[in-house]
Amino acid sequence: MEGTPMKRLPVQRHLGAGQARERSLACPHPVEKARWHALWLLLREDEPRTPAEVAGLLGLSAVTARDFPYRWNSLGPDGLTDRRKGNGAKPLLGGRQRALLAAVRKRHPGGGLWTGPKVALYVQGRWGVAVCPQTGWQWPKDLGLTLQVPRP
Repeated sequence: MEGTPMKRLPVQRHLGAGQARERSLACPHPVEKARWHALWLLLREDEPRTPAEVAGLLGLSAVTARDFPYRWNSLGPDGLTDRRKGNGAKPLLGGRQRALLAAVRKRHPGGGLWTGPKVALYVQGRWGVAVCPQTGWQWPKDLGLTLQVPRP
């Protein structure tokens, strides 16, 4: 079996190569755009390429270049969509971030400056969301606030 080349995965022609190229050029989403471009290269009959060759041309991993033709064959154009959209956890604060921003812009009720542990305790007491002190420190930074240090 040594020296026998692997059988190439056939790519079904849900769309023609020209249509795949048009979608590649028109696609605003960068991940999906790369997939459309790769598909266009795989569908071209004038210059047939393997998924590994396409991966090398586009800077994709060989695993990725082999994965989406399977999804294309089974799902058609919907197989190229980015499935990561909406795949994360819900934000712990969500719309409450404005209220937190307003609170930490004022003086801390107990005196002194806001710290990560103080923000974490405030959020837990106010909304019942338990977070670690590091998150209590990261949230104000994410909201555009800077570290306030008392003068010596």
